[in-house]
Amino acid sequence: MKKAAVILCVLVACCFAVWFVGFRADGEDVATREPQDQPSQQGVNRPPRTPSVETQPRNDLKFVDVTTGSGIDFEFQGPPTEKAFMIEQNGGGVGLFDFDNDGTLDCFFVNGARPGRPNSELSSSNRLYRSVGEFQFADATRHSGLKAHGHGQGCAAADFDNDGFTDLFVTSFGRDRLWHNNGDGTFTEVTKTAGVGGQLWGTSAAFADLNADGLTDLYVVNYVDWSPDDPLCHPPGRDDVNFVCSPLDRSGQIDHLYQNMGDGTFQEIARASGVGIEETAKGLALAIADLTGDGWLDIYVANDTSPNFLFENRHGMKFEETAVLQGASISSDGSVGAGMGVACADYDGNGWFDLAVTNFRGQPNDVFANLGEDGFVPTNDTLGMDAISRAKLSFGIVFADFNLDGYPELFVANGHIHDWSFSDVQSEYHMTPQILLNERGRRFIDVSKGSGSYFNQKWLGRAVAIGDLDNDGDSDVVVTHADKPPVLLRNDSAQDGAGIAVRLVGTTAARSALGTTVRFVVDGRTIVTRVRSGTGFQAAHDARVVVPSPPDGQRLDSIEVTWAGGSRERWSNVVADSRQITLTQGTGEAVTVEGDE
Repeated sequence: MKKAAVILCVLVACCFAVWFVGFRADGEDVATREPQDQPSQQGVNRPPRTPSVETQPRNDLKFVDVTTGSGIDFEFQGPPTEKAFMIEQNGGGVGLFDFDNDGTLDCFFVNGARPGRPNSELSSSNRLYRSVGEFQFADATRHSGLKAHGHGQGCAAADFDNDGFTDLFVTSFGRDRLWHNNGDGTFTEVTKTAGVGGQLWGTSAAFADLNADGLTDLYVVNYVDWSPDDPLCHPPGRDDVNFVCSPLDRSGQIDHLYQNMGDGTFQEIARASGVGIEETAKGLALAIADLTGDGWLDIYVANDTSPNFLFENRHGMKFEETAVLQGASISSDGSVGAGMGVACADYDGNGWFDLAVTNFRGQPNDVFANLGEDGFVPTNDTLGMDAISRAKLSFGIVFADFNLDGYPELFVANGHIHDWSFSDVQSEYHMTPQILLNERGRRFIDVSKGSGSYFNQKWLGRAVAIGDLDNDGDSDVVVTHADKPPVLLRNDSAQDGAGIAVRLVGTTAARSALGTTVRFVVDGRTIVTRVRSGTGFQAAHDARVVVPSPPDGQRLDSIEVTWAGGSRERWSNVVADSRQITLTQGTGEAVTVEGDE
């Protein structure tokens, strides 16, 4: 069955690869084509089709740009140039984590470099900013020991050795790096001793306990073979203009899966585990979650111009690629997508984690609804996503319940890689970002124009990180750009009620608990969410889970956690008289799972 799935993937890629190359032979951007009507899908439980005439919904989503005066002065050092190198297009990643355990999120930004340009000054380094108050930060890079230079891409954060302090991993075009948190505000690079110094083109990465042994493993997504010494690319008929080369013309790079051995080292097991698919691997993003409902964490990878991967966890660090069989391999219009970013959440409230994947301009951003045992089904047309997304080239994408109504919204960062200003082609380069209001799982509405000044400006948007930066019980946003400084957005949305940030601490499970499934019962209603592992694009997110508090602001009916491997634990009548609570494994009531002895 696995062999048949791989063969089908290759056939699909061959049939549709020509559809997407970033530009047509006559120089026309793919987005200038008229989108085709999508075939309806019968016999599945889907929301009703969006009517052609709609009333504008009430928009309570509001975000305020609080970057100025925050103390964050980071500038990305590898922006696009006239050379149009592929490495210049991804921008730098961002991570939100509490490195000093003071209860507030700190910000880390991954820096890049121009090919051949040496870097030594602090402004060209990766940067760590320590929170010193409400949206106030101090540069802690030099003191922390995180000063480093190179072609940085993304990052991941987790306590890989279970010592109570969050460690940091950075992907690069070149050598990836791992820093151990010493617990005193400083980090020590342990890349070599840990054995995680991959030297491919690493993009996104994620930590999670994939074999349920209480140790956090590491998955690294790699992109394509490329060198700054490669010949430059040009649009058809214009040898005087440099253009970003297409990934279709590059070989894919195998992803890395590092198993945590528990002694400070990792063992690379991609091929042995079943995730080492090299021929069609051109990954840019991933999400780790229990997608099949068996209690074990699965891995979903968005590939650029090749079919996406879904690696189902078969236990014991063995995985099977089932994206075709599960219906989550290619775009809803039948084409092979240009997967850039991945979001993962239960957007429709059916208790299963759905997927959203960003794509190139002219293609829809895909939404795959999870139907449980029946796999995934594309719901772009019924959700209204086709019309919303086809005119954009999207990178970072994240689900978050910004208005605390129990239904997660979508935040999307947009921006092209091709600047067509030299020609008559009508295609935007800088683009407006989007905030998409979730109407109770039935459709997504673009309410960006009324959601704050940031959404009315054009950017080369790249990474998006979500976290409660001011500890007020809702999700704020940090966005990076390929050619401009990052932006901090405070969530000032009108909300149905207060929110609570819940932190999970594993004891027999991995301490960071990334990827863990959490079920909240609030005022009789069940909300299923997860601790983010991966998701977005080159980003690391707040490890706390933000959910609505009950109407009286005092108690949640229950919180049920499914730890890695399937063991469950329930906390009943949880007191919610503060904006933050911590749940430590072993302090709740064990839940008997059907089939347990």
